[in-house]
Amino acid sequence: MIPERFLRKCELCNRDLDTRQEGVHQWTSGWVRQRSGGGGHGISLPKREDRWAHHYCVERIASGYAGQNELF
Repeated sequence: MIPERFLRKCELCNRDLDTRQEGVHQWTSGWVRQRSGGGGHGISLPKREDRWAHHYCVERIASGYAGQNELF
């Protein structure tokens, strides 16, 4: 049983997730510096949000095995 303070729903599969589990992903956002030649350079000043996903769910999407509707 997962204590309530560590229990979240996975953003990708909507199943229960324990935020203490090794390898879980937490959504972060941050700043990107634009490069003159195009593209960007990520700057490590993350802002963490209370959004979580299982490692295998993120890997599945990163590997291209998710349907288009699962990406939003």
